[in-house]
Amino acid sequence: MRIDGILGYDPSSLVKAATETKKPSDGGGFADKLNDAIEGVSDAQNYADERLSALAGGDDVDLHGTMIAMEEAHITLRTMVTARDKVVEAYQQVMNMQI
Repeated sequence: MRIDGILGYDPSSLVKAATETKKPSDGGGFADKLNDAIEGVSDAQNYADERLSALAGGDDVDLHGTMIAMEEAHITLRTMVTARDKVVEAYQQVMNMQI
């Protein structure tokens, strides 16, 4: 007997919902890709917030799935901050170049 039948949820749906992202924009430009990445980070944060709110509200929510969603949101945010820092650093280097 599988445990998901006992608990009443499918663990694979948690992974799918947590990693589900939108299709990239057809334009393929840098601004579109950046916008898609920001929306992905926002979606991950919102999903983790929803899970945490449900857990705090006493709903029947998987604790491990909630913690995984929170960690994924944290990792995506750290990745976005690192990318932002690299872009700012590159901009500053270009602006400081001697002509």
